[in-house]
Amino acid sequence: MTETHAAPRSALVGGMRHTPVVTITPTDSLWDAWHVMFVSGLRHLVVVGEDGVPLGVLSDRSVLTDLPLTEERLSHRMVGDVMSHPGTVCSRDSAYDAAGLMTRHAVDALPVTDDSGRLTGLITASDLAAWVASS
Repeated sequence: MTETHAAPRSALVGGMRHTPVVTITPTDSLWDAWHVMFVSGLRHLVVVGEDGVPLGVLSDRSVLTDLPLTEERLSHRMVGDVMSHPGTVCSRDSAYDAAGLMTRHAVDALPVTDDSGRLTGLITASDLAAWVASS
């Protein structure tokens, strides 16, 4: 018989988020974004406006599906053309809220903000899976 454990409903996003976060702007080229991802080893970059407020997320999948994957093509395409706009979660939101937002928007990462909307981290579907597995 397999024993199952329910994950605690009180788990907060703030305790699961990745920090620091690598950011990029909507006017950066996909070529530049791809280089940042390659060098950093990250699969997600948070897209921020001039004021530093998160606008969305760029995933490696978004870049990889923007065919053809040539330097010329990616240099002329902007991050804002392919980024997702899933919204954000607050550090005080529950892991369930984050999972629900990811599901509704079919994304696997969300920017995490503080109460004033300032970027404080990033939470991914892998973070949520690890949390469930450890509960």
